[in-house]
Amino acid sequence: MADPTATQAPPAVSPEDAQRILIDRIEDALTRIDVATRKRVDDMTRMEQRHDVLRDRMTQAITTLDTVLAAADAANAAEAEAEAEAEAGAEGDAKDGGDRTVDEGEDA
Repeated sequence: MADPTATQAPPAVSPEDAQRILIDRIEDALTRIDVATRKRVDDMTRMEQRHDVLRDRMTQAITTLDTVLAAADAANAAEAEAEAEAEAGAEGDAKDGGDRTVDEGEDA
């Protein structure tokens, strides 16, 4: 009776069968490589598209920010001009002695 724990020798394979087995393994490996490569190309294409969308959004955000900053600069300049005019008017009043009277009529 044979020992069941003993390893059995692999079945005898002809050289042609051995070559076919190796060719099948190589083809399987090439198929896996092809699938993985195609997946990476798809992933890279998707990433490139996302990058383009993000770049467009950033461009829009920068344009909006430039518009807001330009409006704020214009508002600050107008406010500074108004303050300068108010100060110039106040200086003129101080030189006149501050006696501005309004003629309201002769009913007094």
